[in-house]
Amino acid sequence: MGLIRVLFFAIVLVAGYWAFYVYASGEPYDEIGTAINSRLPADARAFACAELKRRHGAKAVTPPDGCQAYWTGV
Repeated sequence: MGLIRVLFFAIVLVAGYWAFYVYASGEPYDEIGTAINSRLPADARAFACAELKRRHGAKAVTPPDGCQAYWTGV
């Protein structure tokens, strides 16, 4: 039962940090956020990259890691 709690906590922690990175982070090049985002499924990555580009706009000249394929299409 303890292992399930640890796994659940880890999943919630990673998902929470990803949500913070996408919706609230002031920096699109956050090392942990880009690492999580680059390992997500394509649909989630496309959504996150579109949201990051919408939020950071011209400030983010180059796409963050994991967003290269989605940055120009947004």
